[in-house]
Amino acid sequence: MRSAVYLWLMMHIDFSLLYLLYMVLDRNKIVRLLLMSTGLLIYFYFFNPKSEMRPVASPAAAATDQTMLPLNRTNGVSQLASTPFAVALQGEEKDITVENELLKVVLSTKGGTIKRVVLKQYKDTSGKKLVLLDEQSSHMGISFPYQNLRVDTKDLYFQTQSSPVYKLKEAEQATIVFRLVLNSSQYLEQSFTFSGASYQINYDWHAVGMELNANTQANFCWDIVMKSLETDAKADTARSTVQYYLQDQTFDKLKESSTEVEKKHIGVPIKWVSVKQRFFSSAIVAGDAFKLGDLCMQPSVSSNVTKSVALSLSLSDKDKARGQFVFFFGPNDYKILKKVTKGFEQNIPLGWAIVKWVNKGLIIPLFSFLEKYFSNYGLIIFLLVFIIKLLLAPLAYSSFISMAKMKLLKPELDKIKEKYKHDLQQERIQQAAFCRELGINPLSGCIPALLQMPILVAMFNFFPHAISLRQASFWWANDLSTYDSIMTLPFTIPFYGNHVSLFTLLMALSSIFSNQSGPKEGPMKVLSYTMPFVFMVILNTCPAGLSFYYCIFNVMNLLQQKLINHWVDTDGIKEKLMGRQQNAKQGAKLSFQSRIASAIEANNKKKNRS
Repeated sequence: MRSAVYLWLMMHIDFSLLYLLYMVLDRNKIVRLLLMSTGLLIYFYFFNPKSEMRPVASPAAAATDQTMLPLNRTNGVSQLASTPFAVALQGEEKDITVENELLKVVLSTKGGTIKRVVLKQYKDTSGKKLVLLDEQSSHMGISFPYQNLRVDTKDLYFQTQSSPVYKLKEAEQATIVFRLVLNSSQYLEQSFTFSGASYQINYDWHAVGMELNANTQANFCWDIVMKSLETDAKADTARSTVQYYLQDQTFDKLKESSTEVEKKHIGVPIKWVSVKQRFFSSAIVAGDAFKLGDLCMQPSVSSNVTKSVALSLSLSDKDKARGQFVFFFGPNDYKILKKVTKGFEQNIPLGWAIVKWVNKGLIIPLFSFLEKYFSNYGLIIFLLVFIIKLLLAPLAYSSFISMAKMKLLKPELDKIKEKYKHDLQQERIQQAAFCRELGINPLSGCIPALLQMPILVAMFNFFPHAISLRQASFWWANDLSTYDSIMTLPFTIPFYGNHVSLFTLLMALSSIFSNQSGPKEGPMKVLSYTMPFVFMVILNTCPAGLSFYYCIFNVMNLLQQKLINHWVDTDGIKEKLMGRQQNAKQGAKLSFQSRIASAIEANNKKKNRS
């Protein structure tokens, strides 16, 4: 799908790039190019997961789906009955609630762990505060060796002296300590430290006075069922995965599109692991890198669950009886992620090399700047287009001038093509010589067009992951982060779907009008109508914010072309080209006469010497 969109973007830059190619390529090559493009569109359609709006699930159905844990580890509770841990196998579960400006977290004495996480600044599809994790969807704990057995903290009851409720202001902190005392010299301790305005929680685990088996590892184990948090369930599923960052600064992830169980053994130190969904992440960052890890992810057959995950991360060998970590539960917001730890912002896919730097250096800062002064995201997108069009104006002008020159030369180029129609190589040589004679590079207009490509492609990576657009309404679109369905059809149209996205429809119409301002000869005339229609079908499930951006881009592009046509003196360009052609002919004639005169002079000198 993404490659298909890149093809559309190439055709979308005032059609100048394709037009210049049309000027220098023969029709057979153009036909082959179009066939390849069509083949790619069909391929990426069939291999791309289609988005689907889902109804809000009932609590009962959601609870049933959330119990599908991905990995049932061996429970050694019965074996612990004859060990000092027997006293902790039963007890009373108590909850401690810690609330700051961003999070509401419920901790439990059962396991001494995090039981529930609520993101206060965000809402779910039913309008309630977003529950990122709960006791049905998340089980975590430290599994460590003890007397040839394995003890899992999530099976044990801890004690705490903490108050049942904490409400923190911005500058405040609170530490919740859970302790399990075995005897006067041995105890387990887990502590969680919260700040008043942070999505991060510091976590410290310590086995005091215990002789742990040196030949086995203590592991942090975490089973997560990723609940679908978005209206567009398929898009959420397609962007849900497990991502990790190694100590050697290598970033990698499990394959999002896999339909089979994905397993990954990592035998090198790991700095952090993130269970990432489209707009939110749950992650753990190690103080001392995890020694190694095993990751498991399986797709879900339920509409209420995106994927199920099991993590087993071995603690560092520096101190097997202690581990210091940081949990992150929050939005995939670039500004927030960048402050967590090194490389953590890579949880947001911003595109490949150049595109990534365009997003980091231009699009994200500009979008964030506009957010400070405007709350209407439709207006923000409009201003974003306007500013970018201003930045690209010199390139657009240069591309237009090159295209205008080639259009003026087309009659002469066609004459050369007709004269050498049976000798393609000679045709190319003569056309190149003709353009060189006038001081024109046939592909000079491609360079400005290609320089615009990274910005246009960057938008395709930016909008689907812009959490600011989540549930942001504009005109008829209730959520700019997903498609704006104005009509649900009683049937499904192949390739298109069962809904009508109005912003995508307007984008296609504006693209047709914008393309009419360019050349309309040969295959270009057909392309100017067919490509907008093809991509209206393919992009029907894209975010409304992206479709609106390109719709406004097309309208401004049309206005820009009108202004350039008004300002540029095409007759003056034609006169300059004719003047260059006359000068070139005179220069060639003088050069020929000079060579004749030199030859006569040389011959006279030879006669005089003889």
